[in-house]
Amino acid sequence: MQATHLALIAVFIATGAACLITSNVIFYQILNEVNSKHSPEQRFGFIFANVRFFEIMRDHARLFPESRKRGLMYMWTGIGFALLLMVLFLGSP
Repeated sequence: MQATHLALIAVFIATGAACLITSNVIFYQILNEVNSKHSPEQRFGFIFANVRFFEIMRDHARLFPESRKRGLMYMWTGIGFALLLMVLFLGSP
């Protein structure tokens, strides 16, 4: 493999990881918004919030129908996975 090929793979991995981290940050912003509208007994915990992902997204859509954060989160997730998938195609001979 050439150095430019390896550098391109490294850029795709770093950019894909950054996109997924951005998506995760947006998810926790969504979680904070949902928790702000619930009473303390009904709030979602931060540790296992990913397990209740669909419930949190459903609540956010109900409580904040005009919010663009869900779309942004899905966009960053898709871009991140697409970039990491490109690494598989670039890494194969």
